[in-house]
Amino acid sequence: ATGHFRQSLNLFRAVGDRLGEGRALHNLGVVNIQQGRYQEAASNCEEALALCREAGDRPGEIRALHNLSLVDIRQGRYDSATSRLTQALAASRETGDRNGEAHSLAFLADIDGRQGRYQQATDRNQQARSLYQETGDRPGEAYALADLGSICHRLGRSREAIDQYQQALTLFREIGDRAGEAASLNELGEVFLATGKHGFASARHSDALHIASQIGDMFEQARAYDGLARVHDATGHSAKARRYWQEALTRYTDLGVPEAARIQALLAAEGQRV
Repeated sequence: ATGHFRQSLNLFRAVGDRLGEGRALHNLGVVNIQQGRYQEAASNCEEALALCREAGDRPGEIRALHNLSLVDIRQGRYDSATSRLTQALAASRETGDRNGEAHSLAFLADIDGRQGRYQQATDRNQQARSLYQETGDRPGEAYALADLGSICHRLGRSREAIDQYQQALTLFREIGDRAGEAASLNELGEVFLATGKHGFASARHSDALHIASQIGDMFEQARAYDGLARVHDATGHSAKARRYWQEALTRYTDLGVPEAARIQALLAAEGQRV
């Protein structure tokens, strides 16, 4: 996919098609995000953002802001992500882009949940879900369900979290969204582990690892290895847990995300050289 989009980018540049160039950069950015090349993705999306603003392409501008905010979220830069999303939300409302508004609210809800603002997260998530249902955006609805599951999980409402994640998983499978499927499986694994259902947790993380490996999603691979390590650690298989954590650490380090420091500290505490 990357090669195809690079060819398209070169063609659009050769003929001076600025809108086409912006779209090709957007597509490259999406692929690079999925494959964990965040620096490249940010560069693609920054270029796309500048081109879209120059050409007056508001939908393209909103998409670029969303992708840049996703890179920021993955790398723990929540203030930067919030700033971009606030811009995207304003632009979406100015132009009547209901789908862009939904995406902006969903991402802001995710940040709220990560930072402990659970009521605000729930309110924004519900607004996003209503908009997704209104516009018939099933992938968006699936991601909103998964985000609501995360809020419930953080609040200790495990049964509700499992229900939301299962609904999201069903939707992702129906629409063929493999990345969403892998993420939902990892999220289910985390809830099952928290409730002591180690066999269920191991099965979900193993399934997530298989899918993430097939599609080249390094972030979900790392999450799956981390989850499997925690299952083995909880069941007294320390050596296996350390091996899985090493696999997770390698990927999180390559991605340059905050999760790497957590696992490095954990392994160091166990006397493991990393």
